[in-house]
Amino acid sequence: MPKPHRTQRERREETRARLLAATQAALVELGYAGTTTPSICRRAGVSQGALFKHFTSKGELLAATAESLFANLIDAYRDTLPRLAGIQDRAEAAVGLLWDVFDDPRLLAAIELYTAARTDRELALRLAPVAARHGDNLHQLARELFPEAAARSPDFEAMVAVVVQAIQGATLGSLASGERRSFAPMLALLTDLVRKAVA
Repeated sequence: MPKPHRTQRERREETRARLLAATQAALVELGYAGTTTPSICRRAGVSQGALFKHFTSKGELLAATAESLFANLIDAYRDTLPRLAGIQDRAEAAVGLLWDVFDDPRLLAAIELYTAARTDRELALRLAPVAARHGDNLHQLARELFPEAAARSPDFEAMVAVVVQAIQGATLGSLASGERRSFAPMLALLTDLVRKAVA
C-alpha cells in the first residue's frame, strides 16, 4: 500500500522536528562546544542549506531547541497533575515530580545553553524570553496544584521560586561534583516548606 502523500507543511514540520531533536541530542552528548551545525545536520539527515531555511541562525536554532525541550517537560508535568490532585500529600508529590523534571538527562541540553549564554550575547538574548516563559509555566502549574494557597498567601510565588531554584541548584551541583549524592534530606526540607506554605 503506497504511503499517503505528505503536504509541504508536513514535510517542513518533520524536518524542523528532526533538527530540534538532533540539536538536543548533540548538546547532551557533545556539549555546547561540540554542537556545530555540521554535526546537527548529520544527525538530522539534512543539509546545512535546509537547516538555514528553517532557522536564520544557529542562535535561533538553539533557542528553539530549549523552548521545545521545556515545553515537553512542562507537558509531562501537566499530564501528571490530575493524578496528584487525589494524593493526600500533594506537597511531597509535587516536590518529587519537580525533582524528576530537573533530573531528566535531557535537561543537560538546557544547562549547556545557559552556561554558553554567559559569553554569547546573541544566545543570551534569544534564551532570555524562553527561560522567562518556562519559569512562568512552572509557577502556573504550582498555582493549579495549590489554588487555595496561591490565592491567600502573599509569599506563595516566592516559595515556588525558592523550591525551583533549590532543585535547579542541586542539579547543577551534582554535575560539578561528578557524582550523584543523596538529595533526600534537601527534598524532605523543601517538602516541609511547601507543606507549611499550603497548609
